[in-house]
Order: sequence, then C-alpha cells, then structure tokens
Amino acid sequence: MADEVASLLKRLGLNADSEDTGLVDDLYQEAVATVLDFTHRDQLVGTMAMYAKQLAIIAYNRLDTEGETERVEGNVSRYFVTDIPEQIQKPLRRYRVARLKGML
Repeated sequence: MADEVASLLKRLGLNADSEDTGLVDDLYQEAVATVLDFTHRDQLVGTMAMYAKQLAIIAYNRLDTEGETERVEGNVSRYFVTDIPEQIQKPLRRYRVARLKGML
C-alpha cells in the first residue's frame, strides 16, 4: 500500500514529506473502497490497484469542487462526473463478481 501512495505522490508532483501525504493516503483508501464496492470484492486483484490510483488522482484534483455537478464562470460551463468515470468503469467490469438476488 505504501508503494501505491508513493507512486501517487510522484504523479501528483508532491514530495514524500509533503503536508498532503496523509490526504493522498486517505484518498487512495477511499478509492480502493470504491473499486471494491463496484466490483463486489474484498481485496484488489489484477490491475484494480491501478484504477484505484486513477480514482484517487481524480479525487485529489476535484478537492475544491466537491459536491458540484456544474460550474459556470462567465461564458464557460464545466460539467463534473459525479460517479466513477466510464473509462475506469469499463475495465473494472471484468473484475465484477456476480451476486444472486431472489434465488431462495
């Protein structure tokens, strides 16, 4: 887990002794939980850690816009994805574990 956080810090341009190290670690933990919830698994397998890192980077970049779905400044409109982006969902679907419902 420490390797992933170190990799995230590098990709975000932060030092290991940065004030944001704890924040990046929290964001990565949340991203892992999101990936595991989406795939209905208890632990990361295959390349799922890579997609968790991508989600953590998105969350870090969206820190000042949490809760917004759209922002209009002047004549410029920005729309925000509020769920897991499709380019991350698509490859994660192969790791999903099926759940049976109503089979008693």
